[in-house]
This record gives sequence, C-alpha cells and structure tokens, in this order.
Amino acid sequence: MSPEPTLRPVEPEDAPRIEELVESSMTASYALSPQDIEMISESVFDADLIRERINASETIIVLAELDDVVAGIVEASLDDDKAEIRWLHVDPERRGAGVGTALFERIQSALADEGIEEPRAVTLAANTSAGSFFERFGFEQLDERTTDIGGRETVEYVFVEQMDGETNQNTSSADASGADQPSEIPETAPATDGTELHLGGDPFQGTEGWFVETFSDADRSEQYGYYCLNCRSADVTMDNMERVRCGDCGNTRKPNDDYDGAYL
Repeated sequence: MSPEPTLRPVEPEDAPRIEELVESSMTASYALSPQDIEMISESVFDADLIRERINASETIIVLAELDDVVAGIVEASLDDDKAEIRWLHVDPERRGAGVGTALFERIQSALADEGIEEPRAVTLAANTSAGSFFERFGFEQLDERTTDIGGRETVEYVFVEQMDGETNQNTSSADASGADQPSEIPETAPATDGTELHLGGDPFQGTEGWFVETFSDADRSEQYGYYCLNCRSADVTMDNMERVRCGDCGNTRKPNDDYDGAYL
C-alpha cells in the first residue's frame, strides 16, 4: 500500500465507485438501518447526482486514492462567503492510512483558496466517528439541526473551528480544571419516566455545567445513567464514543481520551 494517499479532483467516471464506497463507509460507521443507508445513498450519492455536483460551481469534491484505487472522498458546498464540509467518507478496508486526515486538510486548503477561512463541518448525528474526528482538528459542536434527505427528517450536527481565546455557544465560561464543584447535590431526582433516581457524589464537568451519575437503588450499586445539574434534568444520554449530553440544555461532556476515529 502506498505510504500516503494521492489526492485529486473527482472525474465523472469516478461516480459509480464513489457510490459504492459511500455505501460501504456508511454501513461501517453509521448507526442506521440498511434501508436508511440505501435511502441516503440513492438520494445523495446516485452516480448521476454525483456527476451533476462535479460540474457545479458551488461544490468542491476531492478524491483520495491508495494504490490507484479510490479510497475516500470529501465534499464541500459553497454559498457566497460561507461553506460547509460534509460527506467525508473513507473505504473501511483502507482506513488507518491517513486518508481522512489528508482529505480534510485538502478541502480546507481548497476553501481557503476560495477566500473561505472558517468553514463549518457537518455530519449526520448517526455517524459514530465524525464528531471526534472533527474535534481532533480543533472543531467544536455548535448546533444541531434537522434536514430532509430523501423525504425523511434527519438530524445533523454542525461544527465550527475553535479560535484561540474564543468560545462558541456550547463552551462553558468556567474551565473544567478551575471551576468550583457544585455546592450541593440533591440526594434524589426524578427520572424522565417519573421514577426516583439516587444521585452520586462525584460530579464531572460539562460544557454548560456539571453532571453526576445516577443510580436506581439507594445503595448506589446499580448505575442508571446521568443527571445534568445545570438544568436539573435526567434527560441525559451517552453515545458509543462516551460523549455525555443533556437533551434539555445541550450540556456536553466529551470523551477524556483522544478518540482515534475510523477516518484517520
């Protein structure tokens, strides 16, 4: 295998291979049913649609090859002085060779050539790898939104690059290492279904406030989930990358360890 991927613009004859690659990538990395993957593939990556975007002035698509085989693609959409980087896909069989990193850096460079210095990065919420991948480049989640793909509502996460000395709307004004812990943690709190939860005593910092573990028993031997002390909500989830997030106020705790995403 070549030590580094070769990058080039996409050509119309690449379209069938891209369609195949994207479906394989989504099967490996997206928490979606085969039916949903097929729907997105047909709605966005049909070969004819790819050929149309290749020739569109508002789209940039970069392709990566390893040993003369298409190994990954990334696409950016332009709108005046703004741009979004999206649809970064790497062949599951060719991951670990730096393809995703090379593509992301190249698309950033291409957008800078267009005069766009601060593009956003967008991924479907169902993508289990992209969030941590963007974060390794200094991007932070700014927002989530609903979009229509193939007639179905789909949730997307929007990331922006974190500038030195700046914070985005999801960043707490108190640094996790220097913030005072909450002065009082309730003994109990209601779960989303109304049952009583017992709160632990070791809070950890999120972007908007503190979280604490919850337990289903008074002895605190059976962990139930997490509780957001920022908005007093038990509507807190943890994804498979160990990102803890409050569904009410957006308070988020990222994984402590660097997550080596599948795109790297």
